[in-house]
Amino acid sequence: MKSWVLICAAVAACSGGPSSDATDGRAVFQSLCATCHGADGRPPAAMMARLGVRDLTAPELRARVTPSLVEQQVRAGSKNKLMPSFAGAISDAQIAAVSAYVASPQFVVPP
Repeated sequence: MKSWVLICAAVAACSGGPSSDATDGRAVFQSLCATCHGADGRPPAAMMARLGVRDLTAPELRARVTPSLVEQQVRAGSKNKLMPSFAGAISDAQIAAVSAYVASPQFVVPP
């Protein structure tokens, strides 16, 4: 029961939204993604351990990340359904903006 409550809280926290006209990828990320993935793409240890939240700065991900890969994940959500699909929840322009931002070299700032 305790883990179910944690999962529900995490999903709810990740589903807040930026204003409908926000097309700045960084702003969209901070508004929608940072709660689960961390403000700098490095999720809190508890999110990684309990929910399997991906570290978006991990070298193995950075080696293969592209805007289309990120966009697919944002649109569809995770296979285990812990990350919700944002298709229809935010605009196509917001999805494109956050995908380009996460895939960009500027996303990863050394710790």
